[in-house]
Amino acid sequence: MVSETVYVGLVALSTAIAVVAAWWLWDEEMSLQGRLFVGIVAVYAVAGVLVVGELLAPTRRWMIVAYNFEAAVTAFLPLLWFLFILEYTGYLRRVPRAAVYALVGWNVVVAVLEITNPTHDLVWSEYTVLASPFPHVQAEGTALAVALVLPGSILYYAAIALLGAHLLVGPSVGRKQTAALLVGYLPTFAIFTLWFGGAIPGPLTGALVIGSPLILAVVAWAVFRHQLFDLAPLARESVLEVLDDAVVVVDRDRRLLDYNAAAAERFPTVLDHEAEPVERAIPELCPAGEREGDDGDGPGEHDDGLPGDEGADGTLTDAAAEGSGAGMTPSEPASRGEPTDVLASTGTDDSPFVSTFTRFEDGEVREYDVTVSPLEVRGSVAGYTLVLRDVTERRQHVRDLEQQTTQLEQFASTLSHDLRNPLNVAHGRVELARERHDDEHLDTASDALERIDQIIGDTLTLAREGQTIDELDRVDLATVARDAWGTVDTGDAELDVRADAGVRIYADATRLQSVFENLYRNCIEHGDASVTVTVERTDDGFAVADDGPGVPPDERDRVFEYAYTTDDDGTGLGLAIVEAIARAHGWSVEMTESEAGGARVVFSGVETVETPIAGDGGRVVAVGSTDD
Repeated sequence: MVSETVYVGLVALSTAIAVVAAWWLWDEEMSLQGRLFVGIVAVYAVAGVLVVGELLAPTRRWMIVAYNFEAAVTAFLPLLWFLFILEYTGYLRRVPRAAVYALVGWNVVVAVLEITNPTHDLVWSEYTVLASPFPHVQAEGTALAVALVLPGSILYYAAIALLGAHLLVGPSVGRKQTAALLVGYLPTFAIFTLWFGGAIPGPLTGALVIGSPLILAVVAWAVFRHQLFDLAPLARESVLEVLDDAVVVVDRDRRLLDYNAAAAERFPTVLDHEAEPVERAIPELCPAGEREGDDGDGPGEHDDGLPGDEGADGTLTDAAAEGSGAGMTPSEPASRGEPTDVLASTGTDDSPFVSTFTRFEDGEVREYDVTVSPLEVRGSVAGYTLVLRDVTERRQHVRDLEQQTTQLEQFASTLSHDLRNPLNVAHGRVELARERHDDEHLDTASDALERIDQIIGDTLTLAREGQTIDELDRVDLATVARDAWGTVDTGDAELDVRADAGVRIYADATRLQSVFENLYRNCIEHGDASVTVTVERTDDGFAVADDGPGVPPDERDRVFEYAYTTDDDGTGLGLAIVEAIARAHGWSVEMTESEAGGARVVFSGVETVETPIAGDGGRVVAVGSTDD
């Protein structure tokens, strides 16, 4: 027979373990699962203190008070376990908040009734202090008590059912954790059965507290061995469920903890290497010299690199690059349909994984970018989330754009030299002929040649100015606007640069001046001789307006189109050049109506010095002037 001293000592020891575990696990940044589990541990700790109080109480009255509080506190265990399992299995988000609040409210009502039972006897009709094997309280429940505790019993068995179903049909990568939770949950059922059968002495709450270290130990194994609360759920909540890209989660030792459906589909080997080093499933993720079986002198056991396809600088040779395009003939490893490492970068200083890799899949080259996000637990890196994004099409698009850019540069060179040279010769011959023969046909030919020269100039400007700008300077907007006015034949037109336009923006000064020059010409060509042009600032950019006839609403979306013009003498490229330069800066441009009823071209998305951009060199540039 267990003595009271031994029993109290076991309860006190179990309570101390629960207190230490709750204090050790608690972290303000922990997930909801962790918070619920800490709440369960805290309930065991509080219940243990109350059991000790009941057993050591000096009078029957205080024993009953402690007993009532024990019952009230332990009544929350089934609810906390149920919510914990719901959150772990991912079903809590599907349960209406009103239902959760109703369950919590029901438990609060039951707890209040149990604590205040001596005043109404609704829960227990009478209390008996049993003397064997040592004094403790046992209460006789009323008919209402059965109804009050029934929801808790239902929640208990519902939690077991959820765990069992999750173990059978849930994600395979989490089966060890699920099995651990199920094992940790079952002792409570065994304790209830044995206590009601008379095999366990003392109060029921005391038996639950004494059995809590076993429960905590099994669950703690899942917590700290497999980072149950800290890694897999955290990563799944934040990225796995919302990304179409392949995502894998590893611990600090690079063991595979979790992955999403996209990863299982694109890298089927993850299914066979759960809880193993991730390089066994996806060898390309780790730098070549760090892969298992790789001594750094050559390809590892998972590296079937293509000999001769990789240059000395780690890039694909021309032959390999050609092979990656359309109509490629796969080499022998690719023809076998096996994923083969073609190119993998080295790990960065602060990441143990590569940032990019390329491999053959089903006879074609696929390129991946790897985004590595450390997962911190209690201030230290406990693992990583790796997002593997297939960028094959995007990079091919970039290569196509680079090729188009090269062709555009060649086109511009042809316009600038190969076409203008014979044009200049034709100009000269016409002028010589006009000196000898004053013929109206020669005048028409001269006008046509000037027209061709104007078209070539505008087309060349459009081809060059529309290219993306790599570096931006801090430019004085008002100064550039005034300088551009001085380079255009403005006649009797007037320029009004508003005071609010005296702002510095990030731009390419030369191209910005070209914007103003083309806009000024457009205003003067479509307005009268005394048109007034206004340059003003807007909320997120600037605008150029005039008081001319304006642009009809149904034509405002077309004015920036290539070769669109309403002037027989115009090329239709002026506003197209403006839009190309704006797009090269990353700005948006639109045609609207000015306050005077004329045209107003608005530029938005313009970065000002008040909102600095990355890589700001600090220089202030203005065409025709210097502002330091």
